[in-house]
Amino acid sequence: MTINLPNDLEHFIRAEVHRGQFASEDDAIAEAVRLLRRQLSQTPKIKAADATAPDPVLGVMRDAADEMDEIAAAAMRHRELQPWRLSPDE
Repeated sequence: MTINLPNDLEHFIRAEVHRGQFASEDDAIAEAVRLLRRQLSQTPKIKAADATAPDPVLGVMRDAADEMDEIAAAAMRHRELQPWRLSPDE
């Protein structure tokens, strides 16, 4: 396998090998790929359909915003009519 890296990454790999961090450039790249594999395996997978599908609950609230406001206002009126349910701080 031949890998072409941007110059800055190539210099970085060579410097790390020169410092003794890795025995060879191949070892450095192999470790980088291991770390990438580990990171990707820990990242939750999101299906493409799930990522683009709107949230059904939020969609209802957005699509029927006026109705949701009316429901909330009616609930508050109902609660105000039942003061025994309110705490002294409310």
